[in-house]
Amino acid sequence: MARSKRSPARLVIALSVAALLAVFLVYTAIGGNSTPQYQPSELAGKTGKVSVAGKVVGPITGDAHSARGLRFTIRDIQTPESGRPATVQVVYRGTVPDMFKVGRDVNATGTLQGGSVVATGLTTKCPSKYTKA
Repeated sequence: MARSKRSPARLVIALSVAALLAVFLVYTAIGGNSTPQYQPSELAGKTGKVSVAGKVVGPITGDAHSARGLRFTIRDIQTPESGRPATVQVVYRGTVPDMFKVGRDVNATGTLQGGSVVATGLTTKCPSKYTKA
């Protein structure tokens, strides 16, 4: 029986293409569609889509289902290095989470417009999950 003498170049090329596709899939699944998360004190100079985590401070005004939206202010959860917590106004239109209220930690995802976050997503954080027993 005669063995075929093929060049291993085809195998090397096929494996290289497969490896590149695998790296691309991992990148898009993990980091390619991420939105940077900030506290209000870290928003200076930022533009575009952001995710802002903060504690809701009053007053809460408006309606999430109206054209003007639900309006509230959030402040830094942790005191920044400057020692003074910053705040940012949030405008949100959509379904309000059940646990949303003054004093609750929230994450608002949206775009920065005129110094305010126009949020398209709003989630609350359950404080019992983040405190020591």
